[in-house]
Amino acid sequence: MSTTIDCVKCHTPLPDNSKFCFACGADQTGGGADAATSGQVESLMTRLQRIVEGKYKLERLVGKGGMGAVFLAQDLTLDREVAIKVLPPDISQDPHVIKRFQQEAKTAAKLDHTNIIPIYRVESEGGLNYFVMKYIAGVSLEDVLEQKKAPLTADYIQRVVWEAACALGHAHSRGIVHRDVKPANIMFDHDGKVMLTDFGISKALQAASGFTGTGMIIGTPHYMAPEQAKGQAVDGRADQYSLGVVAYRMITGQLPFSGDSVHTILYKHIFEEVQAPKTLRGDIPEAISAAVKRAM
Repeated sequence: MSTTIDCVKCHTPLPDNSKFCFACGADQTGGGADAATSGQVESLMTRLQRIVEGKYKLERLVGKGGMGAVFLAQDLTLDREVAIKVLPPDISQDPHVIKRFQQEAKTAAKLDHTNIIPIYRVESEGGLNYFVMKYIAGVSLEDVLEQKKAPLTADYIQRVVWEAACALGHAHSRGIVHRDVKPANIMFDHDGKVMLTDFGISKALQAASGFTGTGMIIGTPHYMAPEQAKGQAVDGRADQYSLGVVAYRMITGQLPFSGDSVHTILYKHIFEEVQAPKTLRGDIPEAISAAVKRAM
């Protein structure tokens, strides 16, 4: 049986050999939340380039966080840009764990939908687990929310939520749950079309960690469904709840629940009733407000 420790920042239960927190991304080694220095990233990039030599040419880092690092690369065979997401290198390399990672990742890679960023390859080699995905040179909904100067229109909110819901519906019909629906995982391509990313990443990362017992919380606390916050098994309804939280923030400009700690936030998701969005923004249609509240 796996033993656990509590995250030094948010106190989420973690495998005892964890180097980072699945919930908040905080470093668990004593180096601080921003321990991933430029030198460490450069070292990881060099290591990955050796592994993919002859297949891909890494260009630059485009993002990093608790779920790993993402590099822009050139596919040398097909002459196209791709994104390579590398899971944290300090996760378990046990052959049985790698097999579970491969199973979860390949299941997600089978998704084929206009609003889902496709996964081209899933690999575990050279001590690294990584995905090769379509590269989207756009912005995320998180970027939009942080940079907006005025409230988002009802039409815009409906379109974004509808396209994201269509992507989730496609996955749910195939037995796949996202588990981490949030604005940072909702991208927009150059035409403004919604593209959901990181499908299967949370489950694959959990598998790759070698910690699969009940009570493991995977996801982002502010967007977690109650059953997810309890560490229980989840289905598509958890994604629906998370998308409801996303819509709530798009409408009101704030999250439905906040607190000084992850435990406080999760407690509110489990036990408190959400305030109807229309009470905070009167110009939003009642039908939209009611639908968002019902989703949660």
